[in-house]
Amino acid sequence: MSRTLLAGAARTVINPPLGINRPGVRIFRDPIQAIESDLTATAVVLSNDVTTVAIIAVDLVFMSMPVITALRARIAAAIGTSPSHVLVNFSHTHAGPAFPDFLEDTPEQMALQTRYQHRVNDQIVATAVLAHQRLQPARVGAGRGECRIGVYRRAKNAAGRDVLGEVPEAPIDPTVGVIRVDDSDGSPIATLFSYGCHPVTMGPRSCVASSDFPGAARAVVESSLGGLSLFLQACGGNINPLWGIGYEVDCRDTKNRTGMILGAEVVKAACGIRTHVRRGEKTPIGPVSNILLWPWQPVTGDSCHRLAASDEVVRLEFGPLPSLEHAQAIVQRWQDQHAANLARGAGHWDLNYSLRFVDWSRRLLAAVQQGHPVLDVVVQAIRINEIAVCGISVESFFETGLQLKSRSPFPHTEILGYSNGCAAYLPRADDYPAGGWDVDEQYAVPDMFFQSYSLPVALHPNSEQRVVERATALLHGLQ
Repeated sequence: MSRTLLAGAARTVINPPLGINRPGVRIFRDPIQAIESDLTATAVVLSNDVTTVAIIAVDLVFMSMPVITALRARIAAAIGTSPSHVLVNFSHTHAGPAFPDFLEDTPEQMALQTRYQHRVNDQIVATAVLAHQRLQPARVGAGRGECRIGVYRRAKNAAGRDVLGEVPEAPIDPTVGVIRVDDSDGSPIATLFSYGCHPVTMGPRSCVASSDFPGAARAVVESSLGGLSLFLQACGGNINPLWGIGYEVDCRDTKNRTGMILGAEVVKAACGIRTHVRRGEKTPIGPVSNILLWPWQPVTGDSCHRLAASDEVVRLEFGPLPSLEHAQAIVQRWQDQHAANLARGAGHWDLNYSLRFVDWSRRLLAAVQQGHPVLDVVVQAIRINEIAVCGISVESFFETGLQLKSRSPFPHTEILGYSNGCAAYLPRADDYPAGGWDVDEQYAVPDMFFQSYSLPVALHPNSEQRVVERATALLHGLQ
C-alpha cells in the first residue's frame, strides 16, 4: 500500500430551474423565483492508491434514502471505490428545491422536480469524477474553533408546551471542526468545516434559491485561504441561527453576517493548522548563544498511514400504532379537512399542510394494516490518519454529536447529521413529551413533527441511543 496521500477537489453549480417548489410543509413551500446565490456540489476525493474515499457537500435540503443510496453507488462505481466509502452531506438549506418523492404535487411540478433530480445527480457524479482526476500528493491536518451563531430552538409557551422558539441561555455545541487538505507546499486543496445549525436565515418570504449562511462562510474561507471549501452540516437538528428564521423578503444582510462570522472562525482555526512544516528544536541564532529560536522544518515521511471507511444500516422501531379503526378515522378526518380547504379557496400554506397530513394518514393506515414498520438509518465512519468523520442519515441533535465525539477513540472527530440521506429527526428519549407521543397531536416543535417525513408514528424513544451505539462501534472498528 502506498503511504502517500493523494487528494483532489472539484465544484459544480447545481442551481434549480425557476418555478420549482421548495420542500416545505408549514412554511418554505413557495416556488423559487430567483437565484440569490449559487447552489453547489463540492467534492473532495482522497486516495492512497488502494483505498479511495469521497466526501461531497451539497447545497440541498436532503434527498430520500432510496435516491441517495443509488447515487452513492453511482459515485462509487465512477471513481472505483465502494459505496461505503462515499459520504454525501447536505447543508440542509431551506432555500433549495423540492424533489418528487417529498410531497405530492401537480403533474407539472412533479415533472419539473423529476427532471431536476436526474440532472443534479448526474452533476454530483461528474463532480466526484473531476475531483478524482485531480488527485495530487497531499497532507491533512485538523483543528477546532468556536462560534456562537446558533441558538437552542426548543422553547416553552405559557402553557408549558414545547414550541419552536429561542432559548439563548440553553447550552449548544459551538464547535467549528476544521480539516485542511493541503498540497505538498501547504496550500489548501480544500478546507472542510462543520457546524451544527439550520440554514434558515433566508426565510420563507424570500422565494429564492440560496446556499444561505454556509455559502457566505465558504466565500470568506476561499477568499482568505484559497482552494475550495466544504461546509458539512453537523448535528443541528435542534439549533437555529441566533438571529432566527428570516422574516424579511430580503434576508441577505443577516445571511451574509452570519456566514462571515462562521467563515472568519474557520479561517482562524485553519491558519493554526500546518501540514507541511513543524517547529524544530530550539536553536541559537548565529553566534548569539543566549537567544534561542524554534525554526520551522519541513514535514517529511509518510503522509498516509491509514485511510478507511465503513457503514451499516441500523433498523429502528416505531412506537405504538393506533388501532385500525383509529387510523381509518384519521384518514377520513384529514381528507375532509383538505377537501374543505380546497372548497373555501384556502391559501397554499394551508393546502400544503392538509395535503401533507392526507399523505401521512394514508401511510399511517398502510403501516397499521401491514404491521411492524421499521426505519432504516445509515451510519458511516471514515478515518483519515488520526482524523475521523462520522455521518448519520438523520437530523441529529447537538447532544448526540457531543456524546459521539466523547466516545470516539480519535483525537479529532467530526459528527455529521444529514449525511447519505435524511430519514427523520432523531430526538433523544429525554426530548419526547412527558406523556408520550400522541398520534392525534399536531406538534409545534419540528423534531416531534414526524409527519413531515411521512413516518407513521414517532420512533421508539430508544432509537437515538441505538444509533449512538452503532456509530461508536464503527468508529472503534476503524481504530
